[in-house]
Amino acid sequence: MRNIFSGVGMRFQLQRTCRHVFVAFLLALSGIVPAAAGSLPIRYLLDLRKPSSHLVQVTMAVPDATAGTELQFPAWNNLYQIRDFVRDVQQVEATCNAKPAPLARLNIDTWQSNEPCSNLEIHYAVYANQDDIFSSVLNDHRAFLNFALLLFYLPQERGRGVQVQFLLPEGWKLATVLNNSSEPGVYEAANYDCLADSPAEAGDFQEYDYEQSGATFRVVVDGGRNLYSPGRLLAALKTITAAETSLMRDVPFRRYTFFYYFPASGVGGGMEHRNGAAICVPADDMRDGLYSLEATTAHEFFHLWNVKRIRPKGLEPIDYIHGNDTSDLWFSEGVTSTYAQLILLRTGIIGRKFFYDHLASQIAELKARPARHYQSAEESGREAWLEKYADYFRPERSISYYNKGELLGYLLDLAIRHSSGNHHSLDTLMRLLNQDYAKEGRFFDDRDLEKLISKLAPGFDCNRFFRNDVDGTRDIDYDTYLGYAGLSLETRQAKVADLGFRDLKSFIGPVVVDSVEPGSGAQAAGLKSGDVLLKMNGAELNWLPSEDVGEMHPGKKVKFTVRRGGRIFDVEFRLGSRLATIYHVKQQKHPTPSQRLVREGWLEGETSMDQAAPN
Repeated sequence: MRNIFSGVGMRFQLQRTCRHVFVAFLLALSGIVPAAAGSLPIRYLLDLRKPSSHLVQVTMAVPDATAGTELQFPAWNNLYQIRDFVRDVQQVEATCNAKPAPLARLNIDTWQSNEPCSNLEIHYAVYANQDDIFSSVLNDHRAFLNFALLLFYLPQERGRGVQVQFLLPEGWKLATVLNNSSEPGVYEAANYDCLADSPAEAGDFQEYDYEQSGATFRVVVDGGRNLYSPGRLLAALKTITAAETSLMRDVPFRRYTFFYYFPASGVGGGMEHRNGAAICVPADDMRDGLYSLEATTAHEFFHLWNVKRIRPKGLEPIDYIHGNDTSDLWFSEGVTSTYAQLILLRTGIIGRKFFYDHLASQIAELKARPARHYQSAEESGREAWLEKYADYFRPERSISYYNKGELLGYLLDLAIRHSSGNHHSLDTLMRLLNQDYAKEGRFFDDRDLEKLISKLAPGFDCNRFFRNDVDGTRDIDYDTYLGYAGLSLETRQAKVADLGFRDLKSFIGPVVVDSVEPGSGAQAAGLKSGDVLLKMNGAELNWLPSEDVGEMHPGKKVKFTVRRGGRIFDVEFRLGSRLATIYHVKQQKHPTPSQRLVREGWLEGETSMDQAAPN
């Protein structure tokens, strides 16, 4: 990963170690002592053979445990929320050389052994019954395992190697990002960080693979075969992975695994991992076509570089107990969303009109949030830890670092292209970050970004961009940035459908009515603040109704299934109307040659340097 070797074989060898040496260096800086060279690996045995219990039975074996060895369970991983995974841990017992051994509980997450032990074993069970890609689940149908939610680690020896073995129900098979060890049926990782970033799926899933750019792509699907065409799915994946590896001019892996889950209902989304991605698309979205899958895939695969290798300083070393500083999420997440759409556009999966409409919708989303006047893109990322609270999402309280970051990515790309005469672009910046930071084992901050951008676009006031648009709360100057590409932002007033109430939802929580507008149809139907909305027009609600209302018409009848206390009942009413600003991104009729150069370069993903390069 973070090395300058260019040979493919060497790169794959380095990848397999999962930055072991550099992690050890970082852990030493943070006061965590890495394992001594030659230490025997920690072994985990995960017994999944009683799936109906939802209990994963775990045995953790620690060879040559010293007196006072600490065992810790993470409180955080993946989502930017402290989730206290220890709540699902039960029946913790220990043996030393096969004899019962007491463990002292130091705090809610930490246990400690008393005596030195040549073979310390910890036996416990973890309740795994949250069926989404951000958690772990074990049921009669499948298991999806995020190991930070299941496995203890040694906080003083996080650099120590690990091995994992699974006991599966009869007829089940296993797919994991972990490497095979020399021992059949045993998988290994260089350290706990690598283990925590290598999920596994078990059950009766469908599996496909393809070869591209000297690497193997594995596709694991848990979902009804009637929801997708394997040929169509693989064609989309090949298009996306080819485009992104070509853009980055890098294939930093030997094997990459896509885990897809198509549940009947639930929360959609994706979670990036170093050499894989877990993606959930509810069945209803799959029936509407592959756009949700393609957009999420393009986003998560680009994380292969942006965040998994091109990492902010604040995310290292990983703090599984308190979490890490996340002030750079506007770039790590938002700009990744920028690339998700650009890749779909440049590969022809979406057209220009769709792209312009999407861009306008992102502008409208930010404009609709008064919090943009007092929460910056940087602060939005720093406060990501508050997203577990539904009321944090109130428009007056917060903006989205995904939303504003995506917009800043587009505008930064346009600014670099304009200032450099389309010689450089955001693509150039990402490749420089990959080459000069990721492959060198370095992490970046805003000052590093500013320095690189200033080098690529010397005529662009980069300091002002960060001061006003990243760290600041001024309204974005869309006219200037879009004008670089001969585009304009047009607005008009129109009557649109109105729910008559405001809805709120945390990341994985239910939809709740925050307030009801007096005199609205919702109030007349009896809807009240605090009601939980379970269904809309018969469909289970895993999204905010306000996100769909823009596609409806005033006067349309809607029906909600509501839970209030112990009662469940339906309310039905007609949508009201309100006056709203509608945004459109339009191409100017007579762009200058410079504007046309920037626009075509931006939309097609080309620079003058690319065109001048020999074939």
